[in-house]
Amino acid sequence: MTSPTPTDLLVPRDLGNGLVLRRATFDDRERLAEFHANILLEPDEIAPVDRLYFWILDLMSGKHPDFKPEDFTLVEETNTGKLASSLGLISQIWSYEGIPFGLGQIDAVSTDPAFRRRGLIREQMEAIHSLSAQRGELVQAIPGIPWYYRQFGYEMALSLGGSRICFRHQIPKLEAEASEPNVVRPATTNDMPFIVNMYRQATARSMVAAPRSEDHWIFDLEGRSALSGVRREICVIETSDPVRRPIGLLLHSHRTYDGQLAVQLVEATPGNPLLTLLPGVLRYLGMTGGDYAKREDCEFRAIVFHLGDEHPVYDSIPDRLIQGKPPYAWYIRVPDLPAFVRHITPALEQRLANSVQAGYTGELRINFYRSGLQLGFNRGAISVTAWSPVEMEDGDAAFPDLTFLQLLFGYRSLDELRHAFPDCWTSGDVARALLPILFPRKDSCVWDAE
Repeated sequence: MTSPTPTDLLVPRDLGNGLVLRRATFDDRERLAEFHANILLEPDEIAPVDRLYFWILDLMSGKHPDFKPEDFTLVEETNTGKLASSLGLISQIWSYEGIPFGLGQIDAVSTDPAFRRRGLIREQMEAIHSLSAQRGELVQAIPGIPWYYRQFGYEMALSLGGSRICFRHQIPKLEAEASEPNVVRPATTNDMPFIVNMYRQATARSMVAAPRSEDHWIFDLEGRSALSGVRREICVIETSDPVRRPIGLLLHSHRTYDGQLAVQLVEATPGNPLLTLLPGVLRYLGMTGGDYAKREDCEFRAIVFHLGDEHPVYDSIPDRLIQGKPPYAWYIRVPDLPAFVRHITPALEQRLANSVQAGYTGELRINFYRSGLQLGFNRGAISVTAWSPVEMEDGDAAFPDLTFLQLLFGYRSLDELRHAFPDCWTSGDVARALLPILFPRKDSCVWDAE
């Protein structure tokens, strides 16, 4: 079946066998929330799951800054009205070395077991890809299950997650008769300029980032249901003196998970060292986690810092932390690779200008076996065009399948890819010299827009 055009997406489409694909409406809100809460489960969860039910309700509330009810697709049985499958597209802006680009995040992908293996997700993915293209989005991304989304043109090519654990006994105790130098309080809408600035500071360390508007922070603060699985407590760290200056931002979960309190963000203003800030923050998190655990009738065990693979917190208190889960990966799809590389050319030119190859003139041809890229260099200025190899050995470097995306998004280095894939190669000095400069291995920690 051919891919739908944007116009086709506005009307229901007959998939045969009594099934119709259409976009959701606000009236589908409750049934979609119930559908996903009964299907999109972790292996140890028992349906229905509140964290999913209220997350979907919030997404479809009409108040989410990046999502509207019609951004869900659904497949339903015409004679019964039963939902068979559904997924959503969260349109947003990400950045690559500070260069913004449109991205469509696919999420909440569910199919009733009775309707699986009928190609329903493929039909919806084609529709969503078309809608994303209509919106001018150069990239699509999914934080999804292993392997599955490779069949739709995705590659696991961007770091996702990564954590460190501080067990309860590793939390430093306050010395006798000493008082906390700082206090932690809930944020309010009056803190928006400070919150936005602190998050901007955090994302500056990430090669790929998801900038968040003030509207999104207000939705996080006031628009999320108490039982939503993506709700976070947003806190401001202040000095305890009468002036109460804000010196840091802290985000953590609103409950424990198996006795563990999750932390999603820790930032301090310049001039306030994490070394001196973190002991009090750990004590606050320990007390908060203990209170949550008591409420949940479980034992508080640890603080888990979900701050990516690298973070200043990890470097500040290494002896109080142990390795948690290693990073997983975002699935990335770039339907028009030359267009995306052209879009981020200013970042590539800056990397080249900061290197020993500044001012280089020449060309670099990258072979993907069935297609390719040609990068032209004119005293440091870079042009990007599509290129087609005639022979498998053509070009200065080759990357099988979609593995170049791992290099492009800093997930793997050139040497790592050459080690992992025998059919990834370089020929001559140009590729070996330029590719690590243009596409270095570099950490990213991207917040999605759920």
